[in-house]
Amino acid sequence: VYSTISGFEDASAKAGFYIGFYQFTYISDSFSLRYGTSYNNIGAEIKGADNPLIIHSINFPLSVHYTYDYKFQAFLGGELGTNFFGKLPAYESDDTFDYQFEFNEAFTAFDASVFIGVGYILIENIDINLKYNFGVTNINKDPKGPDLRKNWLTLSVGYTFRD
Repeated sequence: VYSTISGFEDASAKAGFYIGFYQFTYISDSFSLRYGTSYNNIGAEIKGADNPLIIHSINFPLSVHYTYDYKFQAFLGGELGTNFFGKLPAYESDDTFDYQFEFNEAFTAFDASVFIGVGYILIENIDINLKYNFGVTNINKDPKGPDLRKNWLTLSVGYTFRD
């Protein structure tokens, strides 16, 4: 995962981690629905901070996939996400409770994104996907603060359960 938070001044992209569990349900030979759950370690590098902003997010995607020749995929969909815990770069403390408290004060618990992607099915259940999520909701709780949105690029190799 390569992510950033749009709206932060002096922010740049941060590399992270992703894992997901998905199920395909075929509608026809070429179209299918994919749904499941994923964990994303996303955030942004903030200029002048000792450590990056980190958001641990559990997401629930739903997408429509078009498959050509049982190998090539194109897909689009939406994703509901959670922002229950993370780490703010501006606060230095050894107490994890402080990190959690400050994080929850700064960010919303839920957000949404839309995504588009492409993939290639290597063998029946193993595929490679490249997906970009565009945040559509402001995750900043401060109404006078900047409009902050999670955006991330995911390159994944996965085992997918197919009907």
